[in-house]
Amino acid sequence: MTLITLLIILFTVLAGYFSRYFIKSTEDFFIPSNGMGVFSLTGMLMGAIIGGASTVGTSQMAYERGVGAIWFTFGLVVASISLNIVYGHLLDKDKKPLTLTGIIGDHYGDRARLAASVILILGMFIHINGQVIASVSVLYNMLPFNVSITVFLTVVVIMFYVIFGGFWGSTVVGSIKTILLYLSAIIIGVVLISRYDIIYSLGELKIYGFWNPFSKGFFKDLSLPLSTVLGVLSTQIYFQTSMAAKDRKTLRRTGYLTAFLIMPVGIVSVLIGLFMKLNHPEIIARDSFMLFTQWYLSPVIGGVAIAAVVISSVATAAGLMLGITTILIKDVFKVKKNQTILKITRLTILILSMAVYIIVVKLNDSMILNWGFLSMVFRATPILIPVGLALYKSSEIKASPMYILIGPLLSLIWIVSGLDSISSIYIGVLGAIFYHLLVKQNLKAPVYSQSKEYQFLKEKKESNKK
Repeated sequence: MTLITLLIILFTVLAGYFSRYFIKSTEDFFIPSNGMGVFSLTGMLMGAIIGGASTVGTSQMAYERGVGAIWFTFGLVVASISLNIVYGHLLDKDKKPLTLTGIIGDHYGDRARLAASVILILGMFIHINGQVIASVSVLYNMLPFNVSITVFLTVVVIMFYVIFGGFWGSTVVGSIKTILLYLSAIIIGVVLISRYDIIYSLGELKIYGFWNPFSKGFFKDLSLPLSTVLGVLSTQIYFQTSMAAKDRKTLRRTGYLTAFLIMPVGIVSVLIGLFMKLNHPEIIARDSFMLFTQWYLSPVIGGVAIAAVVISSVATAAGLMLGITTILIKDVFKVKKNQTILKITRLTILILSMAVYIIVVKLNDSMILNWGFLSMVFRATPILIPVGLALYKSSEIKASPMYILIGPLLSLIWIVSGLDSISSIYIGVLGAIFYHLLVKQNLKAPVYSQSKEYQFLKEKKESNKK
């Protein structure tokens, strides 16, 4: 099993390396100049959107709290379809925007651009760490290395996926991962139903709240898919992928195909968590997916499934790292010289990888999905409402970084106050909406110097002087 997994991972590493030959210009590193078709774009989107949180993290959450773990998958399905609804019209323009923070800078000013860049980068960086933790939780049980070495190897694989091929590297690896992950999900689903009669046996799992998707409370549980949808719509790499589509029809079809591929992966991951909870209540929740593949699948199928999960985690992390780098190069450093862009980009990826290594080694035992949901808060609250207003209500806004800062600040205050961190997304998004309404009202209010009363007094004063 281990040999098969490592061979598949090695194959994808080589694929990521040789994808460098697809890069014909500097801009091709960030987004293909000629646009992508449905299948290539689906590979990229699946590669970026389905990570360890969708497999290992979902299985972990199902083991701990039951069917409510499906919310993350449901959020990804809705988000995949929503990308075209929100951003599809931009593909009709002659010059497509490359970054979300670039849109913000064009409408709210450079200070807002910088604020959005910093906060969005933080949100994506948090999510990278969660993906690496998910990957390490799988590899650590397979390889004869300690956590530090396992984390190091994972980070090196991420670098190979993106540092040479950029967007094309993520696309090629994402396509391979999509095939492996979908086939693994279908095979595991068949095994669970036919060999272990999962539908009937789970009737014996009688734990309070396990079968209630709103076991943590309606609004709290609803915030899970909501934060996922808003977070995806507010993340650079998913926006970047959308702008790589050949046209709007391509993006729409890609969204539907991605949603179709995501659903069985999430459902099977939930079933694995529930199955392991029923049969092995003594294990660590995080290991439920990995141990299932070792104990209940053949070495070949198990090796492919584990490889698919590892590639899922590192490919998503690589996509997020590419998104961070794109923002840094285009909107923070604003590098103009083509001959230095790739050098600075690759150096930036190396520094980010070192930072990820240090953090994951220190925080390896944390819950995977918590990282995912927390990162969604820091991506959605500063980006979604300001970008939406810039695209659809540009006449109702003014140049101010407060559009960007108000949401994250309110969310942080909510979290620091000891209140629920996941539900803080409600506070951040609503705060951004209320701030907009306040600004809109002030913009519509008559300026005193232009009001009829002022003009009357001015004319009367001038008349008295005469």
